[in-house]
Amino acid sequence: MPRQRIIIAVPTYESIDPACFKSIYDLETPEGCDVEFNFVCGYDCARARNLIAQQTLSGRYDYVFMVDSDMVLPQKALTLLLAADKDIILGWYPRRRDMAGRTELFALSESIDFDDDCNMNISKMPLNEVVEVKGGGLGCALVKADVFRKIGSGRWFQYVEYTNGSVLSEDLFFCHNSRTTHGFKIYAHTSVRCGHVCKYVQ
Repeated sequence: MPRQRIIIAVPTYESIDPACFKSIYDLETPEGCDVEFNFVCGYDCARARNLIAQQTLSGRYDYVFMVDSDMVLPQKALTLLLAADKDIILGWYPRRRDMAGRTELFALSESIDFDDDCNMNISKMPLNEVVEVKGGGLGCALVKADVFRKIGSGRWFQYVEYTNGSVLSEDLFFCHNSRTTHGFKIYAHTSVRCGHVCKYVQ
């Protein structure tokens, strides 16, 4: 069986938090895989993610593991996500400064919009399960290169601003477009629990 090629890619405007970089360095490498690291610096997040998708295709990688620059990954994150063998699978992490335990994952619902009422709660999620979700933040996300190839666009990620002033972020746009337009299912692995570095000025 051919070895799987995975690129770990970090979209960042400036730098990678040291705790994030250390967690990437400490990652367990899945058996039968060749893993490389890269980061795209100096662009807004949508542009950086589009460049990462292009690099994934041009470099003939099988997967991209997108990691936000403020994530702290568990050591087995990549191994667990890869073993699930899904087109799009997410780890999960708490929202910044959210004391209610809500994550950046959204539960499946009949609603078209991503809204706070659909945020999945950390305390209600059992370990060692792969669950289908509506979408979520791509702070920790393993995506097969075939997803980008089948969508067939150079703008897989984009911000959408609505007339009422609300904004759909680039990662939720990708999830919504992948799921509703192209038929990809999105999953989350409940054992891939990441830390979320929070830095702010009081």
